[in-house]
Amino acid sequence: MGIAADDDHDIHDNPDKHDEHDNTTEEHGERPIDRAQPPTIGIVVTGDNHLSAYLPRLTPLRRAERRQRLRAGFAAAVTYAIEHGARLFIQAGDLFDTPTPSNQDRAFVAEALARLRRAGIASIGIGGNHDTPRMTTEQGGEAPQRTYAALDGLCYFPRHDALAPRLFTFDGLNIAVAGLSNHPVAAPGSDPLATAQIADPEGILAQADIAMLVLHAGIEGLCQPNEGDRLVMRASIAALPDIFHVIVAGHIHRFGRARIGEREVVVCGATERMEFDSAGGNSCFAWIELGKDGVQRVEQVRVPEQPRADLIISTAQLWPVNGQHATPTLPAPPAARLPDALELPDADVAGVSDSADIIPEMSDVTGPLWRAAKPRLSGPLDVIRRRLAEVATPETMVRLRLTGPLTVEQYHQLVTREILADGQRRCFSFELDTSGLSLTDGLAARVGLVARAGPISPVHEAETVLEERLAGVADGDATQASDERAAAALLIERLRAATEREAGQ
Repeated sequence: MGIAADDDHDIHDNPDKHDEHDNTTEEHGERPIDRAQPPTIGIVVTGDNHLSAYLPRLTPLRRAERRQRLRAGFAAAVTYAIEHGARLFIQAGDLFDTPTPSNQDRAFVAEALARLRRAGIASIGIGGNHDTPRMTTEQGGEAPQRTYAALDGLCYFPRHDALAPRLFTFDGLNIAVAGLSNHPVAAPGSDPLATAQIADPEGILAQADIAMLVLHAGIEGLCQPNEGDRLVMRASIAALPDIFHVIVAGHIHRFGRARIGEREVVVCGATERMEFDSAGGNSCFAWIELGKDGVQRVEQVRVPEQPRADLIISTAQLWPVNGQHATPTLPAPPAARLPDALELPDADVAGVSDSADIIPEMSDVTGPLWRAAKPRLSGPLDVIRRRLAEVATPETMVRLRLTGPLTVEQYHQLVTREILADGQRRCFSFELDTSGLSLTDGLAARVGLVARAGPISPVHEAETVLEERLAGVADGDATQASDERAAAALLIERLRAATEREAGQ
C-alpha cells in the first residue's frame, strides 16, 4: 500500500461556523456532500474529548467556560468531517470524562451526531477508561454512549473481550470496523488484545475489502511503558487477521503514527490539553483517507487549546541574599501632627530607590487620615507576583510550583492565602503546588524532618509543634498531654477545612 507523508492542519475558525461551502440544507441546516466517484474514503478519528470534566477547583462560572472549550474541541472534529466529506466519524473513547455527564453535554453530543447523520456520515464509538463504569452497580454497567446507540445514532462497540466487526459499504468499498471498549477491572498495564477473541458469526471479515480496529489504550512504541492504564503490544497487533490494515487508538493525549508490519497504527490525540504535565500545542484529531489498497493519507489536524503556564520558583529565587531579603529601614513618622498635603519621604532614604517604590496607606474615615508611608518590600510575594505577571492572562490556566529547602522563618513569610488570591485574580485558574518544599531547621530538625520533602502547610506545622510540645511534657502528666492533643486536633481540623475551601474542594 502507498503511504503519503504526514500533514498538519490547523483549525483557527469557530468550529460551529460554516461558509458557503458548508454542507447545509434549508430544511435541516446541512446538505449532503457530492461524493461522485471519490478516490478514497475520508475518516475523522477523535478521542479523549473529556466532556463534562469534573473541575472541582474552578468556580461555577469558570467551570462552565472550561466545559464550553471542551465542547468546542469535539465540535471542531465534527465540523471538519462534514466540511471535508468524511464517510466515517470515529470516537475512540473518553468522549465524556465521567459515566454520568451533564444533561447539557449529553444533548450537545446528540446534536453533533444528528449533524453527522444528516450529512451521510456514519458514527462509530467505544468506551474509554473515564466514561465506562467501573462496576455493574454503577449506571447498570452501561456507558452513556449506549443511549445514542439505542437511538441508532451511533454504532457502539460495548464489548471488551471480543472483536465483533460491523460492515460499512461506501461507493463499492466494504470496510469492516471492530472496536474494544475499556475493561474497567483489567490489571494495569495489561494488553487488551492478548485475550480478545474474534466474534464474527456472520462472516463480516470475509466480506470486507479492508478492516479497521478501534482501541482505547497505549500502543507499544507510541507511548511510555507506564503512561497508559493498558498497553497493546506490537506482537498482539501483528497477530491480528491480515484483513486488519488500520488500527486507531485513543487514550494517549498526543498524536502518533507508526507502521507495524503491513498495518498502519494511528493515535488520534486529545482535542484539548487536559493536564499541565503534557506538552502544549498537541490538541488535535486525525484525518485518514482509505482506499481498497489501504491507507492513502494520514493528517494530524490541530485544534486551538486553552493556554497553560507551568511556573517553577525555587526558594533560592525567593530569598536570593543570604537566604533572606533585606528589610529597608523607615524614617520615624512626624510627631503629633498630620500633614497638610501628601508628603513622601526623601528619595535618599535607605532602602528606597525612588518615589515609585513608596506606597502610602490611607485608612477609612473612622481612623487616622495618614500613616507613615512605607517602601514596597522586595519579599517572596513580590518575586512571585513578578513571575505571574509574565504569564498571567484572563484565559491562562497557571500552576505555580514552589521547590527547595526553607527555614521555618521563611515558611512564615510565604503568605499562601495572598498568593492564591493574587493568582486567582489574574488568571483563568490558578493552582499552587508546595509539594517540592522541605523544612531544613528549627522545629523540623528537632523532630527529624530535615530530609523530608513534601507539602508544607499550616497543618504540617501544627502537627510538628504538637510533637515538640508533647516531648516536653512530663511522663506522669497525662492530663496535660491529653489537653494538648485535644487543642491541637481542633486546630488541625480547622486548618484543614480552611485549606480545602481555598482549594475549591
